Parts: sequence; structure tokens; C-alpha cells
Amino acid sequence: MGREFLQVLIPLFVTIDALGMVPVFLAFTRNLTPTQRRTVTLEAVAGATVAAVAFMFLGNWIFLFLGITPTDFQIAGGILLLVLAVIDLLIAGKPAVDETQSAGLVPLAVPLIAGPATLTTALVLSRQHGYALTTLALAVNFLFLLLVLLGASGIARRAGEKALGAISKLVMVLLAAIAINFIRGGITQAVLDTAVQWKALR
Repeated sequence: MGREFLQVLIPLFVTIDALGMVPVFLAFTRNLTPTQRRTVTLEAVAGATVAAVAFMFLGNWIFLFLGITPTDFQIAGGILLLVLAVIDLLIAGKPAVDETQSAGLVPLAVPLIAGPATLTTALVLSRQHGYALTTLALAVNFLFLLLVLLGASGIARRAGEKALGAISKLVMVLLAAIAINFIRGGITQAVLDTAVQWKALR
């Protein structure tokens, strides 16, 4: 049981990447007060938890109903992240989202925390190890993420406004690169899937 739990916990730990979320979180909440940042943290983690658990149970049905594939989902998530990053980088004084109202849910909860990789991983693991164990592993990982992001306020205070602003722009460049990686990976997989289908028809 303990070994099987680790087999579920570790892949989710890698895809959620709690420590890697800190600079992204600070970039999207750089203009908020500590109180507002805590509120956004709770919204982001709660939203990501609900999205991940719901997708774990309903993902296959949603894909079937809409006629889409995990590859389509990955490309769409990449495009959304790319648009947000470009807006933040190119439009002076205008953040990609209104942090005080929506940053907790979009883009932090979805698609940054509960992104294509995390959602797909949860879906696959639930098939292999069951819903109960996967839900428990998600809960442990999201609890760790919550603790990490709550500590980000202290990092923000020590870094200072100017340093945080500079870091946020760098993060947006990295976010754009991550988005391109999502899109490229999705397109590559779509081409491979099409090639397999054509081969099967011959």
C-alpha cells in the first residue's frame, strides 16, 4: 500500500511542481497586499483541487462528449498561457489578468496548477491505481502547495517591489516558453496519432 501510494504521489508531485510555482505565483500577485495574496492562494489551490478531482472522474466523458482528445486539451492550454504571457509582456501597466478578481482561478488554478500535465496524469493514475488513492495523493500534494504559496508572501516582502517586478517579467518569458512547449508537444503528438491512424487504414 505504501509503495503504491508513492507511485501515485510522486508523478503528481512532479507535474504540480509546488516549488516551481512560487515565482509564477509572485508574478501574478505582485500588486496585491499580503491579505489579498492569501485569499488568491486559497482560491487557486481550492480551484485547482476541484478541477483536478472533477477531471479525474469526468475527463474521459468530457473528451468523448466534446469529441476532443488530451492532445487538443494540451494545445488549448498552451495557447491560453501564451496569450496571457504576451499581453503581460507587451502591454505596459496592464497585467494579463485582474489579480484582485480572477488570478486565483485563471490562470493560477487552471491552467497553471491544474494544467494539462497534472489533469492528464491524475486521469491516467486513477485508471491504474483507483480513485481513492489518486484523490488522496492529490490532496497531499495540494496541501503541500498551499503551504508553499502561503510562504510566498514572506518572499515577496523581502524581495521588494522593483525586484519582484523584474522577476515577474522574466517569469512571463519563461511562461511563454512553457506555453510553446505545450503547443509543440501537442502538435507533435497529433501528427504521430494521425500517422498511426493512416497506417492502420492501409
